[in-house]
Amino acid sequence: MTNNLAVNLRTLCSYYSSISQVTKLAKINRQQFNKYLGGQSSPSLSSLRKINDFFGLEEDELFLPPEEFKQLVNHKPRVAQPDTGAQPLQELFNSAMQSSDKSQEILKPYHGLYHDYYCSPSNPGKVLRALISVYEKDNVTLTKSIERLPYKDKDKTRHFNVRYHGFVQAIRDRLVFTDIETLTLNNWGQRIYYPANRTRIDLLPGLTMAISGGLDHRPFCSHAVLEKIDDGVSMKQALQQCSLFSIDSPEIRDDIKEKLHLESYNDKTFMTANG
Repeated sequence: MTNNLAVNLRTLCSYYSSISQVTKLAKINRQQFNKYLGGQSSPSLSSLRKINDFFGLEEDELFLPPEEFKQLVNHKPRVAQPDTGAQPLQELFNSAMQSSDKSQEILKPYHGLYHDYYCSPSNPGKVLRALISVYEKDNVTLTKSIERLPYKDKDKTRHFNVRYHGFVQAIRDRLVFTDIETLTLNNWGQRIYYPANRTRIDLLPGLTMAISGGLDHRPFCSHAVLEKIDDGVSMKQALQQCSLFSIDSPEIRDDIKEKLHLESYNDKTFMTANG
C-alpha cells in the first residue's frame, strides 16, 4: 500500500513543474512529503486528507495499483500552474467577466444539487448522469461537479470519479455554466440552459459543449438536461445514483429522454468535430 502511494504521488507531481511547487500550493511540509514520495513513511490521516483535498481525490484512490491510478487521472503532461498559491479557478476568474449583483439575484433560486444528463460521445448509446452542486461564495455562483464512471475493464459495479470546478452566470435570460476538470486541467466545458419558467425548478434543458473523455479527445456538443434534486436527498445519496445508463434505461425519466431526443437516437444525436 505504501509503495502504491509513493508511485501515485510521483504520478501526480509529474503534472507540476516541481515538487516544491506542489508542497507550496498544498501547504505540505517538504521534508515529510519527500518521505512519502520515497516510500519511507505514510501520511497521517490529517495529512492524507490535505493531500486528497488538494489533488481532488477520494480517500482510497491514492492507494490504487499504479496502472489503475494512471487510468483514473488520465496521465498526460500537465500545464504547469504559476507558483502563486492561487487555486486553478483564480486565473479563470481574473480573465472572465464576473457576475453582477443582479446576476446573483437571478441565480439564487438555482442554488442546490442537480443531476446532469447528456449523451456520452465516448460511450455510444449511453447517457451520463453526473452530479452538480450550485452554490454562492463571495458574490459568485460556483459549481462542483462529479462524473461517476464505471471501469471499462473491471467489475462494472466499481466506479471512479472525475471532478470539475466552475462558475455560473446569468447572461441575458440564460444560465451559462463554465467548468474545468480539477486534477489535470485538461478538460474544459460550457453549458447553456433555459431558466425555469415557473416557481418550482424541476428540469432545465439546454446544450453542453466540451471535450470527449475518449482517447481522441474530440470536441462535441449534445443536448443536456439538469434535474433538480430534492432537498431531502444527501450529496452522497445523489452521487450513488450517478453512472452511465443505456438510452432506454428505466432509470431515466421519460420527459428527460424526450428533452435529450433519445427517441430518435443516432450518430447525429450529438455532434463531434473531426480533425
